[in-house]
Amino acid sequence: MSAAAAISAADRRNLFFRLSGFYGAFFLVIGALLPFQPIWLDSRGLNPVEIGSIMAAIFWVKIASHPLVAHIADQRGHGRRLSMILAMLALCTCLLLTGAVDFWPITLLCSLFAALYNPILPVMENIALRVVRDAWLDYGRVRLWGSISFIVGTTATGAFLSGRDPDWIMWIAAGTVCLVLIACWTMPERARPASKSLSNPLSLLIRPDFVLFLAMAGLLQVSHAVYYAFGSISWRNAGLDESMIGFLWGIGVVAEVLLFAFAGRISRKVGPLGFLAFAAVGGLIRWPLTPLTNDPLRLIPLQCLHALTFGAAHLGAMAYLTRSVPDRLGATGQSLYYAVTGGLLMGVTMPLAGMMYADVGTAAYNAMGACSALALPGLLVLRRMQKRKTAEA
Repeated sequence: MSAAAAISAADRRNLFFRLSGFYGAFFLVIGALLPFQPIWLDSRGLNPVEIGSIMAAIFWVKIASHPLVAHIADQRGHGRRLSMILAMLALCTCLLLTGAVDFWPITLLCSLFAALYNPILPVMENIALRVVRDAWLDYGRVRLWGSISFIVGTTATGAFLSGRDPDWIMWIAAGTVCLVLIACWTMPERARPASKSLSNPLSLLIRPDFVLFLAMAGLLQVSHAVYYAFGSISWRNAGLDESMIGFLWGIGVVAEVLLFAFAGRISRKVGPLGFLAFAAVGGLIRWPLTPLTNDPLRLIPLQCLHALTFGAAHLGAMAYLTRSVPDRLGATGQSLYYAVTGGLLMGVTMPLAGMMYADVGTAAYNAMGACSALALPGLLVLRRMQKRKTAEA
């Protein structure tokens, strides 16, 4: 009898709700912070270059924090307990941010919060992907609750902030981090004995196919740099209020939810690299057209392309990691993905995005389209490498 057959329908439902609850709580925080943290930074009197530098620092710390936390998780095998500790420390840091002023204190505290909060996702996602595989759950339908929660976070925070002081943003973030702590506590543990062997990331980084995957997935992620750092600011400067800004962010994720809901039906035909290619094509369309209008009716269809630029890229990356990384290096593989794509590469791109935005404004989006274009030939090479590897096997 297979492991999946041994799991009852009731147990599957229970696992589905627990996994979905974690994604819902985690991305509620992101929904409250990602669109509005730049506005909070702007309200503290920081200029575009300083905002870009802080956003870069948030990504840079992932280079150290993700592998370190993943190493502990792979060695100890208690990801849930570790994530609860990280969530508690992140909550304390978020509360300190409510009173922070000036560039350096804000930079240090934002970086510390990112170093504590962001590694929770790859540790828990490593658990979730293995549970999904063993219980025959649909990952897209589990993950879509994170996207739905992101929509709730953006729209509710935007509506609440209309006419209110941006200082509320950090208090909202602190409240939502409390929910993450509870969600981590309810996650399945998948505990295992502590490993005496080292989970050496070099065993993955010496693989040319894995390195090329990280580079191409990274290009697709950094294509969002201008949008993440200055999308909300540019729309507010164009006369859109926080409620409309939150709606625009949310509508993009609605399209992402629809993709996640039906991804299971097409994943076998498309495959990981097919999803990544869709993301690149979506970026080629979305980013050059975004700076051409501030009309919400025209921005809505462009925002719907978030289903491709982020949603398809995420599905492709997760499927690739699940298929190509052994279980004993699961958390390490996840952490390398997030550290390189969302840490190293985004950390390099964010200051450049700040400088480009300061110089040319929203025309900086054109550089983001170029990042999407560069990913396509690399994905073709990766496809050939996989075919050659399959033929040799």
